[in-house]
Amino acid sequence: MIGFETVGNATITFFDGKPILSTDPWIYGNPYFGRWSHKYNFPIEQKKNVSDCKFIWLSHGHPDHIDTVSLENLKDKIFLIPDHYGNRIYNDLKKKFLCKKIVSNKWYQLSKNIRIKSFADWNQDACLVTEIKKKDITLNLNDGNALGWSKTIQNLIKNYKNRFLLKLINWADADMINLYNHHNKFILPVANEKPSCGPNYLYNLKKWNCNFAIPFSSFHRYSRKDSIKMNKYVTPLKKHYENFNDTERKMLPAFISWNSETEKYNKIKLEKNNKIINKPEEFGDFWGDDFEKEDKKIIINYFKKFYWLKKKFGFLCFKCGKSELNIKLSEKSKGIIFETPRNSLIKAISMNIFDDLLIGNFMKVKFYNVKSLYPDFSPYVAKYGDNGNARSEKEINKYFQYYKFKSANFWRDFLRIKTEDIIRPAIMRYTKTYVLAQKIKRLFL
Repeated sequence: MIGFETVGNATITFFDGKPILSTDPWIYGNPYFGRWSHKYNFPIEQKKNVSDCKFIWLSHGHPDHIDTVSLENLKDKIFLIPDHYGNRIYNDLKKKFLCKKIVSNKWYQLSKNIRIKSFADWNQDACLVTEIKKKDITLNLNDGNALGWSKTIQNLIKNYKNRFLLKLINWADADMINLYNHHNKFILPVANEKPSCGPNYLYNLKKWNCNFAIPFSSFHRYSRKDSIKMNKYVTPLKKHYENFNDTERKMLPAFISWNSETEKYNKIKLEKNNKIINKPEEFGDFWGDDFEKEDKKIIINYFKKFYWLKKKFGFLCFKCGKSELNIKLSEKSKGIIFETPRNSLIKAISMNIFDDLLIGNFMKVKFYNVKSLYPDFSPYVAKYGDNGNARSEKEINKYFQYYKFKSANFWRDFLRIKTEDIIRPAIMRYTKTYVLAQKIKRLFL
């Protein structure tokens, strides 16, 4: 077969008579300190297809895209790594695997009928464009938005017959939603409104010049006792197709095998994962554990490095068991309180993966005079800091200079995303308003 198949969470495998390339192979592990597992079981045949590939492309550092347990079973592959500032993924993986750093916006021929272009963006994410037989093309945006490359990609894609969009579109539970206001009241996420995803797919199909959409990067479930309550905010598969009304563009099933020679697809049947719920203690997390002797020093040293936090926040507070740590950053009255098990907190800080605590949605986050983790906390800590190794003012300036230089559409996308960052925190408090705003946005595409 010449074509591709979609399976798992964000895995697409390409074939040119045999398996050639697979992406983001989360197959075995339980990422986010055991809080996530597959919503659907990964079939044996598709596991073999991934293991038979010569190349593996990795988009970004989240553990549902780079799962260390799965990678251990792929040691004989060539790992294709986007050219991010800081090269954290490349530098970490090259110690154990054969890695090739690939330059953004450059064609790489992987086989007779398959070639790829990768695009790294300033949010430490990357997207992959794959051409098949010079007539089919897939745009794998996974969790990102191709920041700094949108116009370049739009112009590239429009020239092909069959144009497939694979992108995270859901109720946004794949981000931090275990949030509380200063009255200790849970802030209802957008998912509480249970909106249809169909109009969002249609908006993105038009935006990216694609004519087929495949649900992607959205197939997880919460599987730890201290996070299973968030499963009610995980988007049901049927909601992806609801209110998708278009005669020119099509929504395809989530798990398919596409044959580029016949231009037809077959569904891949996946069984739902009904795995038992894990206990926090299985992963070393005891909610009653207090800080140990050196913990507070580790936490303070970590957060004091982020110059941006000092500009925007007055304090950060961490609660573990009955112990508490307050970090004064400035005289501002704005702050965030984090309540989480000690083990995961210290591991995340020591390994520079603080985002794993947030996306796991077990850590309780309380705001004081703060509207959101965006745009001033999450990007600077998790993206630019942990992944990009840029924390000081000088490092941040160098970081963005790198992406300004290499991204063809940097300013176009930068101004758009900054506008959204200003608007989003204000309206996210009112989910009905947010849903309405998204509908209005799509009308003016």
